[in-house]
Amino acid sequence: MKIFTIYLVLASLFLIIESTILSILLPSLLIPDVILIMVFYLAFGNASLEGVLTTFVLGYLTDVFSGGIIGLSSFTLLLIFIITTKLSKILTLNSMLIKVGGTIFISIIKGILTYTSLRFLNQEIPFYIIFPIAVSTGIVSPFVFALINKIELYCIPYKGEDKIISRY
Repeated sequence: MKIFTIYLVLASLFLIIESTILSILLPSLLIPDVILIMVFYLAFGNASLEGVLTTFVLGYLTDVFSGGIIGLSSFTLLLIFIITTKLSKILTLNSMLIKVGGTIFISIIKGILTYTSLRFLNQEIPFYIIFPIAVSTGIVSPFVFALINKIELYCIPYKGEDKIISRY
């Protein structure tokens, strides 16, 4: 339950910053998808029902803040969570290259899923916007990983031990 609360508070803060400050300072093609980074991190460390529910709520919160089609982000983020969970059995987040590359790869997959879903619903969206968003998301990902890791270290003690141990 602590993980859910931490992610909910962080997602709310990130979405507020994204919808106010970043939308004024940066063009929409360069605004990173911080919620996607959080889901990517969550899928590597918490592949459970709690992780799935947290991902769904983060997607729904993204839909509410974006003012778009309700359920689209929840759907794509759940698929991303499942894909990333499968990838976590093969890879570990032990190098910066895997963190950045994995986030860019997952961001491109989310962009393709979103594009396909919107085209299915007869919405016009240019395909090329997937790639600048993926690169900006990849660049920001190590900083978001570090922030989430620090917060989890501070808030969630390791089970059965007195000291706190980092997942990554």
